[in-house]
Amino acid sequence: MRGIDMENERTAGYELEELLPVAAWLTDKYTSKESSSVTYETAAALMEAVCYCIQECFSQNTNGILSAEKGIHARQAYEKGYLNVLEKAGKAKELYEKLIVDFEDYGCLNYRETIIKGLPAFFMKYDARFRPQDHILTLDYPDLVPGEPLSGVDRIYSYLLHITMEKKLLEQFPRQAVCGLLESLQPDYKNLYMDNICYPVLLHALICMIGDCPIRELQAGREEKKLLRIYLEGDSLDKAAEKVRALLGMLVSQMEGMGQEEQDYFAGIGRELAVRMMQAAKSAE
Repeated sequence: MRGIDMENERTAGYELEELLPVAAWLTDKYTSKESSSVTYETAAALMEAVCYCIQECFSQNTNGILSAEKGIHARQAYEKGYLNVLEKAGKAKELYEKLIVDFEDYGCLNYRETIIKGLPAFFMKYDARFRPQDHILTLDYPDLVPGEPLSGVDRIYSYLLHITMEKKLLEQFPRQAVCGLLESLQPDYKNLYMDNICYPVLLHALICMIGDCPIRELQAGREEKKLLRIYLEGDSLDKAAEKVRALLGMLVSQMEGMGQEEQDYFAGIGRELAVRMMQAAKSAE
């Protein structure tokens, strides 16, 4: 949700004066008509809720900015968007229920706390009517490619899609190999590791590819890192990122149950992974 454009006082083609009656109606609903006024902060949050739902109404419509001119009233757009929010929350719940089947945290407390203990709070507390823009959670375990800034159920749904793809990738490797790698990086990783687990796994998997050693074991030693240094020698960051994205595509395409969607997603970390690979190559000098 990108929010109301206060500079132009428009949301999805609606002028501010068209949004105010919807916000007033929502305020009445919020107070059960028992109060004629609310705090400034509450009023702002309710207006944001109206804007969020209206944008959800047209989120699948590339011509959504023309919506007001096409004859649908702001209140109608809000109600349709509200139903879309509820539907997306239901889809997010389905994604979550599938995600936690055979969920493996690799001993990483932050990963487990976020997925197993944190996410259920969203489904218990999410308020699609009055605060659809609030996704409640800090999501301390980061997804690899958050994408454009999102909020509310959009952020949670996107996060779950990403974590599901990442889970599929991690499942390609033996648990012992992943845990051993994490422990080699940070002996007390179980309590202290805060990064995404896929980063070191993919880093070492690609180094193993370059060094022509077993990928699934995730054991890239000094010799493999020397070959990495040769592989990236003289490359700019842009060139290295291009090479890394190509390697990622090859790696992911060979994995069971991974398709184009997963390839496109993991390609999104090509540049960040290239930075880490260049640092690893330097350590072999």
